[in-house]
Amino acid sequence: MLNIYKALALLLGYGIIITCFILFGATLDTSVLVLDIIVSLVIFTQFALFFFFPLIKLNDSSQKAVGMLELHLSSLTLCISASLLLMFLGMFLYIPFIYQLIGQLLILFLLLIGRVVTLGTGNKVSRVYHQEQKIKAGKEELKRNIDDLVDYVSGIKNIEPNILDRVQVVQESIRFITPSANAEAKQFDAEIIDIVQDLKILMRDIVVNREKILDEVSHLERTLNRRKKY
Repeated sequence: MLNIYKALALLLGYGIIITCFILFGATLDTSVLVLDIIVSLVIFTQFALFFFFPLIKLNDSSQKAVGMLELHLSSLTLCISASLLLMFLGMFLYIPFIYQLIGQLLILFLLLIGRVVTLGTGNKVSRVYHQEQKIKAGKEELKRNIDDLVDYVSGIKNIEPNILDRVQVVQESIRFITPSANAEAKQFDAEIIDIVQDLKILMRDIVVNREKILDEVSHLERTLNRRKKY
């Protein structure tokens, strides 16, 4: 139902614009009159889009529309102002149709160029956002694995307090790791996750694998310290 009302409002706006030009533009040449009607309809459509459709999509997590909003509004305002100015000058100064047509086409061309630049800016914002999210996801996965290890170790009966304390220190240290897209940092992240998985396997028998567990905990601490450099 809402879309029907929007369509009716749009059609009514078109009708009012065309009617006004027909009634008050009798002194204009037919070609100039048609040109001015088309230009006015295009401008009205731009304003209608602002009212009928949100400029910023709330479901877009990247919010790329925010990054290109100012550029889009600036270029649109400039081109609409120039188009209206040319239209009124053409009416009062009787500028020949061909010059008005060329002027309006030039303004439309500049508007399209501005739109291309705006969309490019929006796509760049979106790419940067997704790259940042991918980098953050690496740290989140690392933190999740360490948290699982601490929970796993905490549930083991007769675990040496020293081992649990060291693993908890590692868990606390993860907070100070900075997300990084560096290849070596990613390699250390993967290595830490592998060590965590190995520790879980070794801890199935903490008596037999005690020495190996201590070695792997030390390995985990060393790898984490190296990862902190990135």
